[in-house]
Amino acid sequence: MHPRSQWAFSCRDLRYLSVLTILAALVLSAGCEEERNVGDKPNGQAKAKSSTPTKPEFIVGKRTQEIKNAATELKKGGTIVATTKITAKDPITLPGNAYVTIIGQTSILNMQHAMDLYHAENDRYPKNYDEFMNEIIKANNIALPRLPYYQKYGYDEKGHKLVILEYEDLKNQPLGR
Repeated sequence: MHPRSQWAFSCRDLRYLSVLTILAALVLSAGCEEERNVGDKPNGQAKAKSSTPTKPEFIVGKRTQEIKNAATELKKGGTIVATTKITAKDPITLPGNAYVTIIGQTSILNMQHAMDLYHAENDRYPKNYDEFMNEIIKANNIALPRLPYYQKYGYDEKGHKLVILEYEDLKNQPLGR
């Protein structure tokens, strides 16, 4: 046998061995630990769900037609118009914050285009929130990308534009409670 073919054979074995070692490490790292409860002991009964959704949902690829009247939401208090700039300061939350900011900004720009088309056709912007919803959103079957649980779309009647409303109480609330 030629010495070179022996070397190629041992490299192949080494590759299979390393793959098997990695797979074994992954299987063993999953473990069989019991759920640990800190603080409150489980009493065997499920807790009642609250009326407001505080648990974050997977929003990628989901769409919505839910658009609030920005003026009435801002009057209620606890709501601000969210910024359309990426605000994350650490590398862990940066991709998620960038995604949310980008889908919000593209939705605003797409809606501005729809508003400009409406203005070109009718020589005016929608008179109020109801006309905006009926003549632009529902008539064209526009579905916007879903935002995180603490943000909603809002229509600014005075500025004739789509804004993103951020609910501070939902954003600052601890997750899963």
